[in-house]
Amino acid sequence: MKRIVLLTLAVALAGCGGSPTSSPEPSLPAPLAARLATYADEASRLASAGDACGARAKALALQHATVAAINAHRVPGPLQEPLQTSANELVNQLVCTPPAAQPTTGEGTGKKHGKAKGKGHGKKDEG
Repeated sequence: MKRIVLLTLAVALAGCGGSPTSSPEPSLPAPLAARLATYADEASRLASAGDACGARAKALALQHATVAAINAHRVPGPLQEPLQTSANELVNQLVCTPPAAQPTTGEGTGKKHGKAKGKGHGKKDEG
């Protein structure tokens, strides 16, 4: 969970341009930073609520959006690797374990009915 918050902070800070007196530091365009931060925030909210599968889905959306932004040359070179690494680590940390399938009524009881002993079950009559 702490990692999600750190990723959100990293994305938000990457969107800032720094102070006007410092040398220009690479930054993300503000709309891109906001979009990526929204994915990270939503993943954090879902994980906190116990929805690991929903959180992982949002993390995957963040990862895909990050790749798309990098491929579209919207992420400055110095930020590409740290941003992609953070998105990848977030996806790797969130494990979605779907609930086990419940047998429907009447199925899966393990009981066999009748004593057919092979009759009518695809065996050919010999003789």
